[in-house]
Amino acid sequence: MSIRPPVCPHCGYEIGAYAEALEALEAGALCLLCGGKLDEEQLRAAVDGWKDGAILDEGEQRAETEGAYLDEEEELLEGSPDFGDEGEDEEDPVI
Repeated sequence: MSIRPPVCPHCGYEIGAYAEALEALEAGALCLLCGGKLDEEQLRAAVDGWKDGAILDEGEQRAETEGAYLDEEEELLEGSPDFGDEGEDEEDPVI
């Protein structure tokens, strides 16, 4: 990215990723952290100025990160179910 990343004037959050910049632009040029109004022209210029290689690298990194998370989730779901009903077959003692 050759253009300076947009910074929220309200909270100081710096939009440093293409996905964040695009999401903020699609949300009406609003900060993703505090919802404050961002300079739409600066945001649009940042999105347009992102290099294709940087976008691909970011996507690859996100895919690896999310893939590892999804693998963990799948492993948990494929495990044996635990319904927390151990010992419920035993009758409660009558007082």
